[in-house]
Amino acid sequence: MQQSQSHRYSTQHGLTRLTLNIIGFLYLLFAMLQNASFAQANLLNQHLEANSSCHFEILNIEVAQATANQPEHAPQSGWERVQLPDDWEKRWAHYTGSAWYKIQWRYQCNQDHQAVALLIERINLAGAIYSNNELLWKDKSLVEPLSRSWNMPRYWVLPSSSVQNKQNEILVRVVGVSSQHSGLGKIRFGRAEDIINQNDQLIFERRTLFLINIIISFVLGTIGFTIWLFRREEKAFGWFGLTSFFWVLFAYNIISTVPLPFTDTLFTARLNLVFLVGYVYCLCLFAWRFALQQYTYLERSLFASFMICIIALLFTPNAYLTKSLLITFLYAGLVFIFNCMLFQWIAFKKPKVDILLLAFIFLIYLVIIVHDLYIMLHHDDQELYWTPFTAPITSLAISFILAYRISQNVSRIEKFNQTLEETVETVTFDLEQSLEKKHQLQIDNMRLQERLNLSHELHDGLGGSIVRSMILLEHSEHIEKQQVLSMFKLLRNDLRQVIDSGTSLGEKVPENPIMWAAPLRHRFIQLFEEMEIESTWVFAENWLLKPPPLICLTLSRVAEEALTNIIKHSQASDVEVALVENERQQLILTIQDNGIGFEVDQVQSGLHVGLQSMQVRVKRIGGSFEIHSQQGFTLIRAILPLKDKND
Repeated sequence: MQQSQSHRYSTQHGLTRLTLNIIGFLYLLFAMLQNASFAQANLLNQHLEANSSCHFEILNIEVAQATANQPEHAPQSGWERVQLPDDWEKRWAHYTGSAWYKIQWRYQCNQDHQAVALLIERINLAGAIYSNNELLWKDKSLVEPLSRSWNMPRYWVLPSSSVQNKQNEILVRVVGVSSQHSGLGKIRFGRAEDIINQNDQLIFERRTLFLINIIISFVLGTIGFTIWLFRREEKAFGWFGLTSFFWVLFAYNIISTVPLPFTDTLFTARLNLVFLVGYVYCLCLFAWRFALQQYTYLERSLFASFMICIIALLFTPNAYLTKSLLITFLYAGLVFIFNCMLFQWIAFKKPKVDILLLAFIFLIYLVIIVHDLYIMLHHDDQELYWTPFTAPITSLAISFILAYRISQNVSRIEKFNQTLEETVETVTFDLEQSLEKKHQLQIDNMRLQERLNLSHELHDGLGGSIVRSMILLEHSEHIEKQQVLSMFKLLRNDLRQVIDSGTSLGEKVPENPIMWAAPLRHRFIQLFEEMEIESTWVFAENWLLKPPPLICLTLSRVAEEALTNIIKHSQASDVEVALVENERQQLILTIQDNGIGFEVDQVQSGLHVGLQSMQVRVKRIGGSFEIHSQQGFTLIRAILPLKDKND
């Protein structure tokens, strides 16, 4: 690719790299000092040259195509006068091959042993230099793949023996390729120290700045891409990394003196524009994701158009390559400018500090583009291109943006922590209040449960004794003092039993079922005899598995309540009480009578305290309770497990 194109393309320098704030600042400072030193050196050289007795004058510059069979020899005819820099595309369209430039110059100097040097700004693409028919230098490769001297200024100190004090001749063989604007850049003669200073300045402007640009871009791109790898939701950093990498490839191709591996000159030129297209596309996506914007149809259209451009670049025939390169470059430049303008609108709609700063950077890039395009159109190679300065400017901007975002995130984290601390305090207070209320409810519930248990005990225990005493008094016409005292003693014992039955701890289990039933038989047998009720008591002689105290107490209360209900309501003449233990380790209490019966559903749905008490007691310890009743037959059965089901 020709030098003029490389400058045009380089004006599209990539946007936002990432931090390296210090590197960018030192680099700018170095550039300013370097430019200042060059300016001072130029002033000094001009002053010395004005007071020197040595004069250099270019008399004539001509160019001619090399003969096809002997391209390594200067032709004898066909010479045309030209001015440097020269682009032979304007003269010989679609020409690929060698051309010879003849520079005739005059040197006059009154001082002896004055060192004389030659400076050539660029050779596009490769070439060889002869001074008075003596070979000074030539590129490493003058055949494909060609060496690329398009952006490499060079100087030579001419041998004193070959420099005449009158007229001299420089021959430059240039090997170029069609569509790459091949030709020769400006040429200068002067004292060696002056030429060396000028060469150093050109090297700094055309190569060192780009090299620093590449290093900064690569480092920033790597950081951005790494951030995206570890935090995939940060898509802006991923696009930023790709933008930087595409720019690195593009900028490297500008300063590289050798083509990319396994490519020729034209294919390298095609790839260079592919890198530029990829850079512009990734730049647009980065800018939009940075501002949290997504333009679905625009992004799809942009992707499709750039894919068409890439396919056209890679497969366009060489005869039409010039137009293809130009159209692609112009389209990429227009998209870049469009993105810069669009981001100004985005910043206007979302005036955040980081977005506004990025919008300002885009404005700077627009100024850089205008400046560098003006230099290229006027072919003013003495002016400094601003494109290489975009990397440090970008690094400073992105450093500030990242610092701002980090500061914002820290502020949000601190605010969140403060809110979280306040919330935790509030929740802790609410939880303490809730736990206190829960504790109070548990205490109230325990009191209610105790009262309920006490009511059941009073009803089933003492209440049954009172009922029995009342029935005994009703059926006895003459009650002696001793009988009354016996009833009171029985009531006293029942009251003590109610008090002691608040807990089953410390209760003793009867030695066998007969001992368990003895108190019941003693209490009810006299009443049964007074009421002429036949009673049958069926018990095993021993426990197969000794029950715990709570089961024994529960069975006693159920039996007392059931027998009391028989005396009060059943009008039965025959009662049977049985306690057996089955093979499934269950105690089964069965109480049966031949009374008038009752409606089980009505009694269960009513307020029959005794019946509900029996059911609650049995189910509380994991048992089951059954009632079957009809005219002449009533059966109450309580089944209690002797072992826990989980055992």
